[in-house]
Amino acid sequence: MAKKMNLTKKQNSEFQFGQREYYYTLEEYDASGVKRLIEHIKEYAKFKRTVPVMRTSSGLKENLYFTLSDPLYRLFITKLDRIKKPYECALKYGFRGYSKGGKNGIFIIRKEDDSLRLAIDNLVREYENIIIQDLDCNLSDISRLRKVKIVYHDPSGERLVGVMNEKNNRVFFLGFANY
Repeated sequence: MAKKMNLTKKQNSEFQFGQREYYYTLEEYDASGVKRLIEHIKEYAKFKRTVPVMRTSSGLKENLYFTLSDPLYRLFITKLDRIKKPYECALKYGFRGYSKGGKNGIFIIRKEDDSLRLAIDNLVREYENIIIQDLDCNLSDISRLRKVKIVYHDPSGERLVGVMNEKNNRVFFLGFANY
């Protein structure tokens, strides 16, 4: 029979089982920038922590959660200036539905964005198994995932693109693409 641990109230509140995970949010970003996220990514790369998950606002009833492909996480360590702006815009503006132009945030790809759609299709084939696991869907669901982009000020037309599972409000960002 296991011995029951008798802890005082103070000891009980300090006692934790392993490291607690949390979501990276705009509040976290405003308080400490990307420092804690980068630390998490480094530990994730060593298989010591779970995949970093971000939480942002949404035009939906609930928050939107997003993750990134490993090459995108790697940019936080190797080329922060390339990933920081789209990350910041995703956190700050959240999911905004369909783009009407002139606004930043996460948007559904429009039908006329052919080059972005083609790039996403190619990336989906490359990351198919990870998408199924990360977005908690089946292979047959992949064609029903929404194609999304992060809009941020970049005159070159480059966007961070991914796919969204509307059933659980999750997005997996795959890589960069151009118009």
